[in-house]
Amino acid sequence: MEAFLVFESHLACPTGRVRNGKNAVVRLEAIEQRITELALSFPEAYEDRPWGDFPVFKVGDNKVFGWAVVEGGAVHVTLKLTADEREIAHLLPYVRTASYVGRYGWITAAVTDEESLEAVLEWLRESYWLKCPDELKAAVEGDGP
Repeated sequence: MEAFLVFESHLACPTGRVRNGKNAVVRLEAIEQRITELALSFPEAYEDRPWGDFPVFKVGDNKVFGWAVVEGGAVHVTLKLTADEREIAHLLPYVRTASYVGRYGWITAAVTDEESLEAVLEWLRESYWLKCPDELKAAVEGDGP
């Protein structure tokens, strides 16, 4: 009697896993693009690259509110949070205190999936709000013209 192995395509490569390794690059580019698009959608936000080949997001008079580095299979986003937000964020496995600037309220999150991306997008709004000039805060809160 002959035995046949049957593989259904959705079982051969479960959601969230990349077998050939080629799709991971595309996914990281898409994640970085969503982060960059949101960051640059804020009033008076702009991109700079003072520390190398990765985007640094700034507002107003050279105020940094975040940056994103693609490395090691993740997009590592560094941003500033309030003490309460940091406490909650540190409960998540993909969040750590940022190198060099962590003592000033900055965290780094390794974005690899939709859950971590959604959290980082929300924190990016918070970081922008913390660093933007007072006259721009109303626009972010939705109270502006």
